[in-house]
Amino acid sequence: MGKKARNKKVDDSISAVEGGWEFTNEVAKHFDAHVRKSIPLYEEAQRMTVDMSEWFINNGSTVYDIGSSTGETISRLQKKHAFKENVRFIGIDNSDMMVKEARKKVSANNVHFSCCDLRQIILEEADLVVSLFTLQFLSVPERMKVLRGVYECLRSGGALIMAEKLLAEEGRFDDMWVELYWDFKKRQGLTDDQILYKARSIRGVLRPITLTENIRLLRDSGFNSIDVFLKWYNFAGILAIKTTSSLIKFTGYEAVAGAVDGTASENKFILKDKHASE
Repeated sequence: MGKKARNKKVDDSISAVEGGWEFTNEVAKHFDAHVRKSIPLYEEAQRMTVDMSEWFINNGSTVYDIGSSTGETISRLQKKHAFKENVRFIGIDNSDMMVKEARKKVSANNVHFSCCDLRQIILEEADLVVSLFTLQFLSVPERMKVLRGVYECLRSGGALIMAEKLLAEEGRFDDMWVELYWDFKKRQGLTDDQILYKARSIRGVLRPITLTENIRLLRDSGFNSIDVFLKWYNFAGILAIKTTSSLIKFTGYEAVAGAVDGTASENKFILKDKHASE
């Protein structure tokens, strides 16, 4: 009775318990509509992911979507590359309800969805791994373990496309970004109460970190060619390619690596104006 009494509506069709957000059957059934109200530029992030995939998916490629939810990304990728031969798409999610919805959405022979713990997966050799708004639910040590596994599975020249909710680099920006994010949600038709209840439901469940910290994790995992392809206040998309380049470069930042194999000679990140020398 007590637990039921604490359920609050976070959308017209979805309710959640304070500090207990889960991808339940109710969430899975209404996820595609809810995510568009919750994540700014969601459609653009999906479109950009599919567009970038053209550089990495070829005949015989294996593609993973970590945190595949209802299979939206894999559905788009599979359609984009349907003319290529022997391409495999594998979606992984830890919610059985999400996997069931994904299987309803995509039933192609070269698509497989698996329900398993993201922290325990062992990936086969792949050309592209996608992870959109998923790692933000893991602790930093857990993210590092997943990212190292992704790096190890990728062939040389393969890539990780990821998108995450962020903490701002400074507190003054965080207040601005959060308020602007709430304004976005209101424009999508969510009420003040629904926005507040959703924020309370993900306390301790969603664990965002800064853009710099995300890039540092990628670097420490082995990636040495990194750039930001999308940024909206407290959300960002990052492309990380497995290369033999000795210098890590990405928008607005520069990080110095050591040997050609990508090992870092120092752990310090240098914030710099990329136009300063122009």
